[in-house]
Amino acid sequence: MDTTPLIPATSNSVKKNTSAVTTPEGKKAESSSAARLLILQNMVPLATNLVSSQLEAFSTRLADQLFKLSDQAVRPDEAKLSFDAHQLIKRNSTTFYRLVASQINTALTKEVSVFNTRKRAKKEDQYLDNTAQTYEEMEGKILLRNASHALEVLNAEPLVMLNTLIGRILNRMPIDVTQNPFRPEIFVKAVHQAWMELDPNPASHLLVLRLLQPTVFLQLSPILDDINQELMARGIRPEGDDAFDSSSGVSAYLPVQKSFSLDPYLQDKLKRVFSGQIELAYTDPHYELSGLAMVSDTLTNQLDDLDANEEHPDKASIDQQFFEDLRNMQKHHSQEETTNTHFESRLHKVLHASSAQKLSVVERNTIELLARIFDYIFADPSLGNDIKSMMVQLQIPIVRVALSDRDFFFRESHPARTLLDMLGSSGILLDAESASVDPLLGVIGDVIERVQSEFDQHIELFSDVVSDLESYLKEEELKAQAAISQPVQTALSEEKMRVSRELAEHDVAIRVETGEVAGFLEVFLEEQWIRILTIAHSVKEEKPHALENALKTMDDLIWSLKPKNSPEERKELIAKLPAMLTLLNAWLNAIRWDEPDRVLFFSKLAERHAAMARAPLELSPRRQLEIAVNIAQRASNRRLDRFVQEKVAQTDDEATKQVAALERGMWLDFNDEDEQITRYKLAWISPKRSSFIFASRQGDQAFSISIADLEARYRSGTVNTIQANSLVDRALTYALKDLAV
Repeated sequence: MDTTPLIPATSNSVKKNTSAVTTPEGKKAESSSAARLLILQNMVPLATNLVSSQLEAFSTRLADQLFKLSDQAVRPDEAKLSFDAHQLIKRNSTTFYRLVASQINTALTKEVSVFNTRKRAKKEDQYLDNTAQTYEEMEGKILLRNASHALEVLNAEPLVMLNTLIGRILNRMPIDVTQNPFRPEIFVKAVHQAWMELDPNPASHLLVLRLLQPTVFLQLSPILDDINQELMARGIRPEGDDAFDSSSGVSAYLPVQKSFSLDPYLQDKLKRVFSGQIELAYTDPHYELSGLAMVSDTLTNQLDDLDANEEHPDKASIDQQFFEDLRNMQKHHSQEETTNTHFESRLHKVLHASSAQKLSVVERNTIELLARIFDYIFADPSLGNDIKSMMVQLQIPIVRVALSDRDFFFRESHPARTLLDMLGSSGILLDAESASVDPLLGVIGDVIERVQSEFDQHIELFSDVVSDLESYLKEEELKAQAAISQPVQTALSEEKMRVSRELAEHDVAIRVETGEVAGFLEVFLEEQWIRILTIAHSVKEEKPHALENALKTMDDLIWSLKPKNSPEERKELIAKLPAMLTLLNAWLNAIRWDEPDRVLFFSKLAERHAAMARAPLELSPRRQLEIAVNIAQRASNRRLDRFVQEKVAQTDDEATKQVAALERGMWLDFNDEDEQITRYKLAWISPKRSSFIFASRQGDQAFSISIADLEARYRSGTVNTIQANSLVDRALTYALKDLAV
């Protein structure tokens, strides 16, 4: 995600704090107050850039509303005021973009710098105070309150999340929306301030503020969502498990981990399992506890609870003997099961050991629960036999971990649990055809061999091997990103031209929809001038005047063919024609339109201009009415056609939803004509989500596909998304599914 600020920060304090964050001292430096506040300061350029990407669309909506208001206004002064504002924003769109971006950047920077000292404001005092002296000031405050409140309601969900995350940054409860530096009020005030700078006419200030409604204003939801995602990517979590050292963690190099957590019912089941309230039914049909043994175990557990502080000499020896049996079983089966192609959990057999017969209910529950988890893993069709044969060897070490530390089941960041999740995700990455020679499989083998040979009681070993595997995956990810850099640049260029074409089509459509464009001119604009506007939009950042020039030339051309009913209008036409025709020809030369149709177009244009010069100045009321009715009819037909086209384009079937849900890092199976399935990672999504680049894990095979083609493949069933939720989370849900709460 690009977070380059539009206005570079020059604060010395910011630079000093940045160096503090990037020092390798570890968690202490990362979690310091200055580092936490700096994280929030870094969200300002992100928000500013996201606003900048919306400014063109927002400006168009605002200009359209001003024009509509001028057309519908009853009072002439209001109609003129609205039309003048419409013309101002159309002529000075680039200036307006710059003013809005600058005002928002300044406002957010100021808010972030003081927000930690801001007190919660009462709802009724948030916008109104006693400093307003005039009616206009009071009305402005009321309009600001209404606009901000409407945006708060519309964006309630991401705002609540952001309030929570900012509260986590400050190590306190979620803040109030009045303290949130990214609250809608700040954006509304900044946009209004930008307008007041653009237009010195005070009469337009309240007019524009009335129009800043959710349907017209900036779309704040994607901005707030991106800030939330960026904060969580930096280790800030809405729940109480921040990990500021996890920003370069597992999730950055593995398939996207969809947010997943055990629901309250499952959490309650886990608590009951490990409190001894219930005993899991063993899934191995060859093993059944006798009624006497179960009664004996229950009595033993009750005595254990009553005499928790007493010594139990035989208990220690039983545990020691059981762990010794586990170690022997691990050695005995390590070679036997690496060559198996049929996988099943060996943990059911652990419960047959003589030393296991006197384990407590909780200890047996722990082993049975792990047996079910491994049963689920070995039945997972997304994992190949190579990775399963290695995960078989982790069963006994994981049992030893879980019996010593039951946080394995309750804490997602537990190192042993993280290792299982990483291996599950890595199994998705492995190509079934070449897995046996894949270097990743060798790295995984080294990790498991180290766990088997070195693990005794120190769980830190799992943290070490997770770090080793993570480092390897990070190196692969960096190589893959470098490999797709050229396809990304090509896709960006293609999308830029595609978006420019859409903007050009819109520019022409809103003019044709008025019904005032002559038929032959309409064809010319839709076939030739759209090409010119596409080029102008594509170079807008480098040459903003080119777009203004192309739009003005088009507007002048349309105006030149409208009826001229006064001597002054005809004189103005004669005066403008030479310059207009020169510009028109220059633009047509730029797109190399040298076809015979060009001669025919200019011939028709000259005939129309000559006819207008000879036409009578006075038109009869009947003729004026006919012209007005024809124009209104054409405008109505154009708008209806466009509405129908947009409705047809807005298909919202399951395939559309599946593509909309895709995120960078997800893995998809592509089925080719030979029914061969190849797995690719979604390596890149274009800013407008119009094209996607998929690549093999190491980036040596990459291809680009448009959104329309990808949706078509989902509809035909030749592509499927690979679910990459936490493997242990899914396995736990399966293992506890038959337990009644």
